Amino acid sequence: IVTAAHCPIGDSAGWWSARVGSTNAHSGGTVHGITSFIIHPSYNTRTLDNDIAVMRTSSNINYINNAVRPASIAGANYNLGDNQVVWAAGWGTTSAGGSASEQLRHVQIWTVNQNVCAQRYATVGDTITANMLCSGWLDVGGRDACQGDS
Repeated sequence: IVTAAHCPIGDSAGWWSARVGSTNAHSGGTVHGITSFIIHPSYNTRTLDNDIAVMRTSSNINYINNAVRPASIAGANYNLGDNQVVWAAGWGTTSAGGSASEQLRHVQIWTVNQNVCAQRYATVGDTITANMLCSGWLDVGGRDACQGDS
């Protein structure tokens, strides 16, 4: 299972589990324990550069048509262009300081040019690297992932 490295960093794998085959956060599908994490070796907790990890489940995940299937992973030389449709999904909060969602939610956003993204984030002191993907609804806002969606 691919996740953001900032989610499990510092935790014991035994504290984590993954529910697959359900859009409900606390019911349905099958729950799999997590036995280990593989955090990107160059993950930087301060800058969030290389913020990616893999979780290994304690049991095999059975694929079920239209409910559970493996994600496609882009090849090493794949380049996602500017202004391409992407989707953010999760059970995170729906507003700042709000409660986590019980139902899986998703939102359509678009990739943002890396240089534009880096310039915008530089104004608040953040660095965007080539290992990051920028997305959102540029100059409009109102659509995004939120706390707990990572």
